[in-house]
Amino acid sequence: MKLHAVTHSPFAARVKMALRFKGLSFEQVPLPGGSTRSAEYLAINPIGKLPVLVTDDGLVIAESETIIDYLEDTFPEPSLIPSRPADRVRMRNAIRTTELYVVPALFRLFGQMDPATRDVTIVAAELAQIRNGLGVVQHFVDDAPFATAGVLTKADCMILPTFLLIDIIEHLFAVEGIMQAFPRLAGYAEKAKGHEVLGAVRDETVEALSALMG
Repeated sequence: MKLHAVTHSPFAARVKMALRFKGLSFEQVPLPGGSTRSAEYLAINPIGKLPVLVTDDGLVIAESETIIDYLEDTFPEPSLIPSRPADRVRMRNAIRTTELYVVPALFRLFGQMDPATRDVTIVAAELAQIRNGLGVVQHFVDDAPFATAGVLTKADCMILPTFLLIDIIEHLFAVEGIMQAFPRLAGYAEKAKGHEVLGAVRDETVEALSALMG
């Protein structure tokens, strides 16, 4: 399998966590045309986002969560889905609240990166939205090495890399303590670093992000 991705992408990190947890071989390859907006890349993924997985039989899969779902359907062991229905509900709530109430505001803030054109009112509103969203997410995430169910699940692959986006926002906007305001989430993020797969992918991503941002 080939993964079109860049190492500093938290969304690519989601997929790499799932691939490595399942022990699947893959090759990370550069983007065709060198950009997500190139004609070559858009011919593969008209969404124009990262990452994209191309399977050995030529199936092209976009969007990190869709890729993880494909991996779970095709390679069910070891599973990223808890066995108990109640745990599956908690896992899905952890993912959905993160995707609905945290990630959109993070993306909107990237449109405010340039200090010359930055609207401080928008920045303040989006930071408030992120904090509000994290306040919801914390109800579904355990202060433990894994987000839910006491085992590595899809929630870890989706949520832990998302927290790296918060680190980026803090760096870009000189804001501190976003995660620390939510001890349950901060505790989870710190403990998850110790896992062989989660920690390794996270560290690779952080290293690449640090190099990119100087």
